[in-house]
Amino acid sequence: MSAQQMKLEIDDAHESAARKRQFITFTCAGQNFGIDIMAMREIRNWSPVTPLPAQKPDVLGVIDIRGRVVPVHDLALRIGCSVEPQAQHEGQVILVLRIDGHDMGLLVDTVSDIIEVDAGDILAVPQIEGSAARFLAGIARQEDALVAILDEQTVRIHAVDLPETQTPDHGGAATSQDVEVVIVDDLGAWQHHT
Repeated sequence: MSAQQMKLEIDDAHESAARKRQFITFTCAGQNFGIDIMAMREIRNWSPVTPLPAQKPDVLGVIDIRGRVVPVHDLALRIGCSVEPQAQHEGQVILVLRIDGHDMGLLVDTVSDIIEVDAGDILAVPQIEGSAARFLAGIARQEDALVAILDEQTVRIHAVDLPETQTPDHGGAATSQDVEVVIVDDLGAWQHHT
């Protein structure tokens, strides 16, 4: 094999590796998600968190990780997959992420696998009204299934806040027409969506 052929094969191998991305897959609120492995610091078994006063509904509290205080968020509440906090229990997992220099813990149900996906197998996110599509970077094809890939920067900065609403017409229960979505970012800016 000539040096030129070897260089072409090496270049092809590097290009192929550059097109592949690895994701940690997990379940949350009965849905399959993935997050870029490069954002992961560690995966921890569930442990009780220390609640803080006057936090947003998705903030469960904080944990101490080797001298670092890390906020832990209920991912299902944060991105709008659930309107009620999850019951915290053994078997759940905290994904500890490092995003733009900030640590963040996400409470999820289970961790599934590490998958490797070609860039060409990541599909665009359909823009469906009322969905959490803005929290997604794409949809990955994985064998016969689709995995929603989270955009970790959007998850860190934004949250969907579903305030409790009680009206006499519904016996105190909130309906989809009663819910107002407030999107809040770290800078305190907010937008209303109904």
